[in-house]
Amino acid sequence: MSISLKAKLYGESYKIHRLHITTKYISQFQEVAVHLGEPLDTALLNVNFYKYLKIKEIQSIQDLKQSTYGGLMNNEKSLLELWLGRRRVIKIGLGNLFQQQTLFPLYQTQFNRINAKLKSGFYLEEKETGNIGIYETKVEDFKIDDLKFHLSDILFTGVNYQLLNEISYKKQNLQLIKSNTLLRYQRCFLKK
Repeated sequence: MSISLKAKLYGESYKIHRLHITTKYISQFQEVAVHLGEPLDTALLNVNFYKYLKIKEIQSIQDLKQSTYGGLMNNEKSLLELWLGRRRVIKIGLGNLFQQQTLFPLYQTQFNRINAKLKSGFYLEEKETGNIGIYETKVEDFKIDDLKFHLSDILFTGVNYQLLNEISYKKQNLQLIKSNTLLRYQRCFLKK
């Protein structure tokens, strides 16, 4: 009999999205930005931009997202809970995953150090706070040793971010089922 394994992530997240603007529409995008009196990277965040754009398949900046990198930020506000069925089995601060202070590690982690070098194009940078995500998978029998936390240390625009990117169980990633966040910061920029 399988049981639900859930990971609930609380705190602050950092995400960077690569935006995809086809050459077919770039002139329309530029015209609308000029009409609004804003540079294109600023206009992309303006809700009125998409009303003037009048492209059925592009109703918001969300429709331009091509790929995303990010995760739960390592700070004093970040917390991780693991639930097996209706029972909480682990509650830890994210800092305990990055700096385990025991002779033998309590949790299995995979750590990547990344120096972000972005390709040319438009990007959207976001920070959110709240319930970053509830991730779930079904398991037959739970063993803490089969759980792996994928961590990264990313250097981007001179700022170092430590992130929890994924959680896997027996090499299978837990899937996002729910998120409830408040957007605190959003910036669109062009990387030449």
